[in-house]
Amino acid sequence: MPKTPAKPLSPDQVLDKMAKYCAYQERCVKDVKDKLKTFDIAEEEKTKILDYLLGNRFVNDERFAKSFVRGKVNQSGWGMNKIRFHLIQKGIAKELIDEALGQTDEEAYRQRLIDILKAKAKTVKAASDFEKKRKLAAYAMQKGFEGSLVWEVLKEFGI
Repeated sequence: MPKTPAKPLSPDQVLDKMAKYCAYQERCVKDVKDKLKTFDIAEEEKTKILDYLLGNRFVNDERFAKSFVRGKVNQSGWGMNKIRFHLIQKGIAKELIDEALGQTDEEAYRQRLIDILKAKAKTVKAASDFEKKRKLAAYAMQKGFEGSLVWEVLKEFGI
């Protein structure tokens, strides 16, 4: 059975939906612009909605960047390189990225890397210690950790 087309939304309804979208979780300006593109309203209305959301702090790239960094380091176990790349993809300004990454607790970040490497070391199959270290380093760098830090940790802990 064919789907009946949805009734077009008024600009006020779109604003309400967008406010809920932003309140549900932290969003960046690019996410909001992309979501606004899905609504069939005039461009000037989309601009007014975006201006309203920015003016009333529903959307804030600085807040988004800090939240994103915290979440990806603490919950996802991402390294700084991967986080930086994803924030750039989201259109976040370099200064905001640097500020957000700069607030990361270096000791906790290093400990997170150690924990990730120790956990992975239990499952890595390798013919030699060198091959095992190479595989562990590749894994950690794929998660976005800096090569110099990865090798330093591998040497220090003899993982």
